[in-house]
Amino acid sequence: MGEMWNLSDSAWVLVAYLLGSVPFGILLAKVRGVDLRSVGSGNIGATNAMRALGKPLGLLAFGLDFGKGFFLPWYLLQADSESALAVASAAGVAAAAGHVWPLWIGFRGGKAVATALGALCAVDPAVALWGGPVWILAVLLTSHVSVGSLAMSASFPVTAWLRWSEAEGGAWFTGSALLMCALIWVRHRPNIERLLQGEEARTRLGLRGRRAAGDD
Repeated sequence: MGEMWNLSDSAWVLVAYLLGSVPFGILLAKVRGVDLRSVGSGNIGATNAMRALGKPLGLLAFGLDFGKGFFLPWYLLQADSESALAVASAAGVAAAAGHVWPLWIGFRGGKAVATALGALCAVDPAVALWGGPVWILAVLLTSHVSVGSLAMSASFPVTAWLRWSEAEGGAWFTGSALLMCALIWVRHRPNIERLLQGEEARTRLGLRGRRAAGDD
């Protein structure tokens, strides 16, 4: 590890953090004259952007947050070096951490779901894509989008381990998936507390959402 990791690798990880810190949701909201942190959930991510700004800008925010997690790890993997997978994996975690604790806006960021998806897709799209059915099933069963995000993120390290446990350097990618899962769970702590208290808002998607809508 010490022999294959060098100063330039550390610099790339720092760049990934700085790129991850760019608050695209806030920047897009400013175009509309909206302070994203003062509307809806106050979150700077794509979900709140979609609620506050509408679907087109919300999807754009998601794409940009996804892209800031994807671009640098993907670029680093093009290098023909022993440390490429390790640095790309570390850069993905750094980008997600940048979204959660963004330097540019006082370290108060979002939940990193889109950025983590981008970072995972850069290395192995299957790890991110397998999270899709997990998210759908969790939301259908509970009608809570937050449960879908938590379940999906929990699937990341599991799928990464299943696919990469025998690969050279695979521990780096599996470890990065585990750290991104941990970031997402930490940022969903208020949602988890509301879920435990039965106060988390439900979506109309899913079995319980339909039942709740019928009871109104």
